[in-house]
Amino acid sequence: MGDAGRMDRSWITALLGLLDKDSESAGLTGLFPVIILVFTSSTLVPVSTMPGWLQTFAKVNPVTVVDALRALCLGGLTAIHVLAAIGWIAGLLLVTIPATAMAYRNATN
Repeated sequence: MGDAGRMDRSWITALLGLLDKDSESAGLTGLFPVIILVFTSSTLVPVSTMPGWLQTFAKVNPVTVVDALRALCLGGLTAIHVLAAIGWIAGLLLVTIPATAMAYRNATN
């Protein structure tokens, strides 16, 4: 799952880099969404301790796939978390690979 997550992130980063016309800020373009997603996920605190409105977002946050790793390491209910992680990775790849290919074609024409 770790390699797939890196591959997914690479496609997103490539897409953002192609869409950002300023080469100096291209590296930072992908940083802000990551910061927001990490701090609104279950990575740092349990979702149950968050305010109600944030719990709703945290439950569907793609970074919350950390629950799959936590379940695999600590035991417990793993199938739901692992399937959610695989679903997020596959879904993001289905969107970002074609979008990156189109952006690359447009940038090189």
